[in-house]
Amino acid sequence: MDKALLKRVKARIVQPEWAERVVSPAYDVLRPFEREKLMDQDPYVFLHVTSAKGTESKETRTDANAAALERLYEAGAYSDIAEPSLYLYKLVLNGHEQIAVVGDVSLEIFEAGRIMPHERTRQTRADDLANHLEKIGVHSSPVALAYDDDESVKSLISEVLETPPILDFCREDNLEQTIWQIPDEISEKLIALFQDKDTFIIDGHHRMSASKELWTRLGRSDQYSRVLAAFFAVGDLNMRAFHRRVVDLNGLTSEKLTSQIAENDFVIRPLNSDENPEPVASGYFSMFLDGQWNTLEPLRVHPSEFDAAILQNRILGPILNVDEGGSDERLQYLPGTVGLSHLESITLTEGGVSFALHPVNMKQLLSVIKNNKTLPPKSTYFEPKVRSGIFVVER
Repeated sequence: MDKALLKRVKARIVQPEWAERVVSPAYDVLRPFEREKLMDQDPYVFLHVTSAKGTESKETRTDANAAALERLYEAGAYSDIAEPSLYLYKLVLNGHEQIAVVGDVSLEIFEAGRIMPHERTRQTRADDLANHLEKIGVHSSPVALAYDDDESVKSLISEVLETPPILDFCREDNLEQTIWQIPDEISEKLIALFQDKDTFIIDGHHRMSASKELWTRLGRSDQYSRVLAAFFAVGDLNMRAFHRRVVDLNGLTSEKLTSQIAENDFVIRPLNSDENPEPVASGYFSMFLDGQWNTLEPLRVHPSEFDAAILQNRILGPILNVDEGGSDERLQYLPGTVGLSHLESITLTEGGVSFALHPVNMKQLLSVIKNNKTLPPKSTYFEPKVRSGIFVVER
């Protein structure tokens, strides 16, 4: 097994004049109506490659995705495949800056435990992504990985930042994105510095699982033995919450739901209209039910229990009969970036019950990883997220 963690990647890069039009948020950070709006506005936005409209069947989605990628190629939106290289990817949102080293990682390295997950995945979602990857044959959304802060890596990144970028653009979401192709001499030094590093996944658990599934399905084929990845320093990361909405009450009345939650050792307090419903700290939840915000405080909390697990194990699973494994489409995940007003709106309009969570902090997350544990799916949300369609890596 090649022990190198970081490898150069052969990629097509979106052309500068196309970047603002093509590059899109990862499909799963957008609400369905937001995705469809962007797709209706422009036939060249990359969401046409990674997503599909709700009216399309599973059988026709990947055909439409493949056709959309070919449409981008024919329009000249991408460069020819470049020589194997590493890249720098800088994201700036609301004054917060993150810089990643982008390259390939080996699935053998992931299998060996040097790239560690911290969230469990939903098999149905991983299967869908594996099928999509096999049909489309490209990686276009880097899996985001984190490594311990390293002054030597930081110094090399600073050298690259002093050179002209190959891409610099900003879409209407105000995310500033800049790309540099890293010179060979600096690439060699970075590859050496990453040689013995262990990393963990911060975003892209399902993409990584899907890539491994397809690689295994095809007899550990060399064609699919690598994954496009973006390496971020831990100290640069900005973590947000992931909220939950259950579309129904599992046949319970609101009163019965509330009483069962209380019986499972939660103190429930209705909030006044002038009180902020954001959970005040880890261990507290907010529940929106029948137009009313309530705080939920568990009476029993073990120090090793995390909020998403408490919610799943004490309310979502036993009371609302929600399966976190993904077979239950009654559970919706909403990133903290959408705001609690959206939770209110969608719950008032479509029914059910919503739960707001406090973000996991980095100390908690690192303890999960150190102890080889995992959290429920969608427990963490890092912002800003890498975008889709800057790099297209043909497998």
